[in-house]
Amino acid sequence: MKYKRCPRCGLNYITEEQRFCKVCLDEIEGRKSIFDEDGFDELICPFCEKRPVDIDDVMCAECRAKRSKKGGNV
Repeated sequence: MKYKRCPRCGLNYITEEQRFCKVCLDEIEGRKSIFDEDGFDELICPFCEKRPVDIDDVMCAECRAKRSKKGGNV
């Protein structure tokens, strides 16, 4: 799998099949990103992109449970 820089921002790497990175896609589609500077109302888990996480957590409890079952490091 080959990677390239996002053609819009030039910062993030994406696969050759992707058009833009997640941050740029959120911005283009008008969705609020976790990187927006107007405050952190709710942070979303970066692994499942569904459930909220606390500011100090790396992932949500459900993703953490799935990883611990698989024997992965949390």
